[in-house]
Amino acid sequence: MTNQTSDSMVKIENLIERYQPEFTNVHSAEMQVFLKEIQNLVASNNTLILKSVADVLPLHFFVDDYQRGYKWLPQQVTELLNDINEFDSSKGEFYCLQPVVVKHHSALNTGEKGCWELIDGQQRMTTIFMILSYLEHQQKYTIEYRTRKSSSVFLNEYLPSTLAYEQWDDFIASQSFDSETEEALHAAELDNVDNYHFYTAYKTIAEWFKQPDVDKFAWSNKLLNHTKFIWYAAREEDESVDRLQSIDIFMRINSGKIPLTNAELIKALFLNNVLKQDKNEIDLFRQSELSLQWDMIEHGLQDEEFWAFLSSSNKPSDHTTRIDMLFDLRKQAAHFGKRNKQSESDEFSSFHFYNDKLLGAADKEKTVYDLWHEVKKDYYRLLEWFKDDELYHLVGFIVSRDIRNVQDLWQLADRKGKSEFALELRKIIAEELYGYFENKELGQFDFDSMHYNAKRKNVISIFILFNISVHRTNKTRFSFKTYRDMSWDIEHIHAQQSKELDAVKQYQTWYDDQQALLGSNHIPEVQKQELIEALEHWYSKSSHDLTSHRELRNTYIELLESVVGEIPDDEVHGIDNLCLLPSRVNRSIGNEIFSVKRERIINYEREQHLFIPIGTKNVFSKFYSDSVSQMYKWSESDKQGYRNALEDCFNYYLDVKGNEE
Repeated sequence: MTNQTSDSMVKIENLIERYQPEFTNVHSAEMQVFLKEIQNLVASNNTLILKSVADVLPLHFFVDDYQRGYKWLPQQVTELLNDINEFDSSKGEFYCLQPVVVKHHSALNTGEKGCWELIDGQQRMTTIFMILSYLEHQQKYTIEYRTRKSSSVFLNEYLPSTLAYEQWDDFIASQSFDSETEEALHAAELDNVDNYHFYTAYKTIAEWFKQPDVDKFAWSNKLLNHTKFIWYAAREEDESVDRLQSIDIFMRINSGKIPLTNAELIKALFLNNVLKQDKNEIDLFRQSELSLQWDMIEHGLQDEEFWAFLSSSNKPSDHTTRIDMLFDLRKQAAHFGKRNKQSESDEFSSFHFYNDKLLGAADKEKTVYDLWHEVKKDYYRLLEWFKDDELYHLVGFIVSRDIRNVQDLWQLADRKGKSEFALELRKIIAEELYGYFENKELGQFDFDSMHYNAKRKNVISIFILFNISVHRTNKTRFSFKTYRDMSWDIEHIHAQQSKELDAVKQYQTWYDDQQALLGSNHIPEVQKQELIEALEHWYSKSSHDLTSHRELRNTYIELLESVVGEIPDDEVHGIDNLCLLPSRVNRSIGNEIFSVKRERIINYEREQHLFIPIGTKNVFSKFYSDSVSQMYKWSESDKQGYRNALEDCFNYYLDVKGNEE
């Protein structure tokens, strides 16, 4: 619908509303049918449009009794006043309010004048009504509250006079002269919670307009002509199901299943613009095809593996509005390089983008199918990334670790072949790695500059990238969903034995732990006796005095480290002594020696079916070691083999950047 056509339809609709009472006096049955058809035709064409506040001034609204009453607090009223006041209308744009869900009831159904049922939006519509009342605007729409008749009376007859009273009780008291009189009974009817909220909202409005820098005339012009609703009209049904339909819509909206996301609005916009009065079988087929394709794409995006690959690991999984991503891609592509503060803050900006496209279209049906074709192409591009193992791992890592978002990568992929795009993705990861490992003094990549105490998110990213590398070389697929859904910790492969004990409790606990270790099969039999003697010698001599015979305990620790492995203090936190583990596992294995950790990790996976990253399993199976003569300790050669594997992973990306330079 062009702007001119849309305006004409609104004017026709308003004329119908204006002369609605006269329609009921037409006695010709044929004319009654004609008038209803005209009315329904206009209502149908206005199913999903933008309406200014000025457009709705001639209309009549009612709020049915299945709804709650008016509940806005002064804060919400003030926010609405401020938002409209701060909006700059000089650029020819408009301020968009939240959607208003309505349903038309013709005079033939109601027996009165035609009116619009406010299914959703009564809080905003009532507040604007009160603002117009305060501004003493000559024309304003009407609102009838069917829950309490006194609410309608209060809004229309009492509201302005309430400003004379500081307190609600003072106003109510002013309406009561004698408890036995008719006036006292009327005051009791006025004294209800809805009217009280009207009273506090109206006082808030009056106080706000007292600000010296507020121009009432300019503000009123912005409200009437530059403030618009997304007008979502449900079709009028048969009288027998009419109320049930309204209640169903209301319940779905207020149970959190709001259909008015960008996606639902755009779907209605597309389908409404391909409807024809004289539609043939081909038209029906194309419309049905669009609906089926839409459902297919929505279903595809509900695949958790697909969605996790496109989503940041720090954001919760959204099950309802995933197709919105595709509309955002097109909108952001059109606005690439431009900054529009209002558009960024407008949650319906994607709908406005598509609505504007159709407003200016000569052939709306063709335009809908062209726009939908673009959306499908975008979906199939994302699906292509998902199905290609190389792009899947590159895109998934970059997006899930918040390095770039899908919109950025979508722009990057434009007009590039698959190989060229993959190369650009590897460069992005290389740049990220340089940021992690940069030696500030040398100004270059330094493997040893990354360690356990670095930024936790970066350390986790390194080991996620390493696990992706393992899957890539094995020609298997890394699961971004699994990694997104788990809480991760960084684990030391070889845990350093503490040289000091700080309390008596630690003293006895440490001794008990060492006894258990020496009694297990994690220590070779040939060294057990010597270790037992060293431990008992210290324990018998120390007499539980933490400061005495420290050298005997250190002798035992040195002997133990010769068996289970030793890493210098300055290397224990290096990334070649770290790996990724679920938080639950990491907390349970603590400061154990290598072989104990290995056994517990195996048991967690084998007996409790807990996920262990493949890179971590490879480490504890010594997959990266050149030769394996024992499984008791993490030796220097084991550590070097692991370091080589990490460097190979990083060089896959770093070599790309190096070759470019």
